Amino acid sequence: GGVLLALGLGVGLWYVNSGQFMPTPGVYDVSEAEATQTLREAGLRVEVETEHSPTVDAGNVITTDPARGDRIRRNATVTMTVSLGPEVATVPDVTGEELEDARELIGDAGLTPGKVSYEFDEGVARGSVVSTSPAAGEERRPDSPVELTVSRGVEIPVPDVVGEQEGTAMQLLEEAGFEAEPEGERVHSRHPEGTVAEQSPDSGEAAGEGDTVTLTISKGPAMIEVPDVRGKDEDEAIGILEDAGFEVRVQRWFLTGTVFNQSVHSGDTAPEGSTITIYVR
Repeated sequence: GGVLLALGLGVGLWYVNSGQFMPTPGVYDVSEAEATQTLREAGLRVEVETEHSPTVDAGNVITTDPARGDRIRRNATVTMTVSLGPEVATVPDVTGEELEDARELIGDAGLTPGKVSYEFDEGVARGSVVSTSPAAGEERRPDSPVELTVSRGVEIPVPDVVGEQEGTAMQLLEEAGFEAEPEGERVHSRHPEGTVAEQSPDSGEAAGEGDTVTLTISKGPAMIEVPDVRGKDEDEAIGILEDAGFEVRVQRWFLTGTVFNQSVHSGDTAPEGSTITIYVR
């Protein structure tokens, strides 16, 4: 009788310790409906949570709590986490927004402002967004880059102001729709002191309304020492003087073609671009 009693106690303890527990069924990457059916058929209750997953298809199970194979009391609850698919961010519509505002809106949407390019556009204000790539409404992974195309405004021709007085040049540019900005350092040029020696962009180049045209102002021609070309052949003398930065005028006395005099003597200086007369006989 004692043996039977002990056996009965053993069976009772086994039931208490083991019989009321079971391993949690595995339902990884199974559809929510199929996983729910599997767990309920095992006598378990089911609760569902959701989260994004880059690897498990939307609607399938990512994990369970308790995990597969873990001991669970019969009739207990298993919490399934079901995939919403990869997390995505939607590109916001930033057309017409100023660039900095557009960048902020893209960041707020969970994406990264990308490369910026510029194009002329008559319908969108200068400095505002014309379009994005990907386009508004498209979905991308979070932090994906969104490229922006920004308006340069209306394309207008740049007037030619080289040789104009600085004040006149600035007025002409502003009347044409540009900003004008003189560079701080003046340069020697063939143009008179105080006039425009160079402009950037040049006349005829593409520029947008409101763009800045940079002006380089002349401090007049550089004074250059005049080479001595007396006794030289006419063609050689012309080459030497032109290489030095002068224009050349020829006065012939005879046809032999040798220089016997020059209007500015060697060792003297003359403005770059000025004309030196050579006398040939």
